[in-house]
Amino acid sequence: MIRFPNPGSDIPSFIHIFQTLHTYLSDRSWFGLDDMSATLTSMNLAASSGHVGEQALALSTRQDRSRDPLYNQSKMYAELFRTLGWMVSDDPDAVLKFRFTLLGDHAAVADVDPKAIFEESILGINYPNRILAIKGTEASRVFSAILRAAYRSEGHICRDEIILAVLNRDDVDEEAINAIVETIRNLRGSAARRDQAIEDMSARIGIQVNTMQNYTRFPLATLTYCGWFERITTKLFYPDGRPTPMFKLTPYGRQRAEELEQAVDVRLSQFEAQSALKQQVLVRLGFYTMLQRANFDISPAIAQIATDKETLRMEVAERPVFFSPYQTIRPEIADNAMGINLEPRTEEAQRIAVVPQSQEVQVIAGQTTTIQLHQLASDEAVITTGSAIERRIADLIERGLQDKQIAQQLFADFRTATKEVFYPLIADLFTIIGFCCHASRAGINYERWDAIAVDDAYSIPIEIKSPTEELFISVKAVRQALENKIVLLSRRSYITDWNTVTLAVGYNPPNDRAEVSRLIADIKTTFNVSIGVIDLFSLLTIAAATVRSDGSNHVDVIRQMEGLINVESI
Repeated sequence: MIRFPNPGSDIPSFIHIFQTLHTYLSDRSWFGLDDMSATLTSMNLAASSGHVGEQALALSTRQDRSRDPLYNQSKMYAELFRTLGWMVSDDPDAVLKFRFTLLGDHAAVADVDPKAIFEESILGINYPNRILAIKGTEASRVFSAILRAAYRSEGHICRDEIILAVLNRDDVDEEAINAIVETIRNLRGSAARRDQAIEDMSARIGIQVNTMQNYTRFPLATLTYCGWFERITTKLFYPDGRPTPMFKLTPYGRQRAEELEQAVDVRLSQFEAQSALKQQVLVRLGFYTMLQRANFDISPAIAQIATDKETLRMEVAERPVFFSPYQTIRPEIADNAMGINLEPRTEEAQRIAVVPQSQEVQVIAGQTTTIQLHQLASDEAVITTGSAIERRIADLIERGLQDKQIAQQLFADFRTATKEVFYPLIADLFTIIGFCCHASRAGINYERWDAIAVDDAYSIPIEIKSPTEELFISVKAVRQALENKIVLLSRRSYITDWNTVTLAVGYNPPNDRAEVSRLIADIKTTFNVSIGVIDLFSLLTIAAATVRSDGSNHVDVIRQMEGLINVESI
């Protein structure tokens, strides 16, 4: 059976965790699970025994690593990131030493919708491959098979059908897909027959039913996050039992299924049967078309793509190609075809893109470049413990400054900050306070808000105004905070409720406090939405108090606030 680890089913947080790891670990020659755990705890993205930060790491660490919660959580993340082709074992003989792939670089730093590259990476998952050593023997492009099976099964599929018909079967050709559909057809009509089939499979493969179902948590979350399916409950397909939770194809899901029905699906065995020349062509064509579907600008590579398509004219014609090299073959082979030269690296060394003679430029991070793939600002140091602003606060505390003195000193530093500086600063401050917060990346249309404090039940959208946009928080920011809440509740990209606050954050408090307070009160009366307004000085003061106490929890107070912040009452 194909098995997926389950570090969590919040896909936006999963992507954010990868982007954070990439930011702090990408310049290393390799990194391990302990490096991942240290990074996640330092950024308050992982907890242990009810604590975050260094205390969480200390409480989690065990001499027996198999009993170490954070170590095991990082191991699950690493397994999924490797499955997505974003990370790879640096040495096939040292599977717990990792580095990022070219695909992972794009997923982490591309200035495009990360949901799109995640979706393409999900469709790129295929077994067997040269990346992962798995226990099962199935030959499957898993998510393609789920989409195609649902498409041919009246547009619906359920969890147990996925377990019985997809995760335990091959899908290598038309005959195999028909067998999957036939399995689903034979299950339907009787919930008792379906349940018995699950019990029989459990006995046959030696895996408990609830364990098999746990393996589907990440895949099921993916189906709705990618917009392919919506969840419904119906007795239409199993009328003799309770209403069954089903996944119903959306119009977009149906569109993707139809695309996959017509696609050229290249698997490992087919790739390895090609000549060396055609293997290189398949790597480039598969990778570039994958980026194109993920909304990258591949225009600099159009000439190369045309040449490669001509080489594979008989095999491909005009059909879409699904071959994800960084999820199928060793990355050294893929890098060579893409013209990437892995120089011997020190901790500071980076991977350099070497342009092949037949190709003018590489497509990197949605733009064109012939230089470094990990293109961080030249003055941006790799931070391994905490954020830069947290270290500055800690330094000022050591010098003997009080919380308000610290806030006053730092406040002046950001008087002319642009949104490129100010938005990440605000996200870092909320993270210090105890939220799992990240600023939205430019160009992500599905995230209407400027930052989001993610929670399993009470996520908070944050509208931010930098001082170069408006020096004082205005009624416009309050209106946009209301819009953020409505959009979040409508799109359900993060979980929240009507009672949780939506925030407007800026440099100075409102100039006309009465007008802003009146608008907040009107919104509460009309829409029953609580809006909180926080200025930078107040946020810095709370962050300083949090760092000083190393554990004071202001999260619930902010989550339930309404109106303008009053630091004295927190």
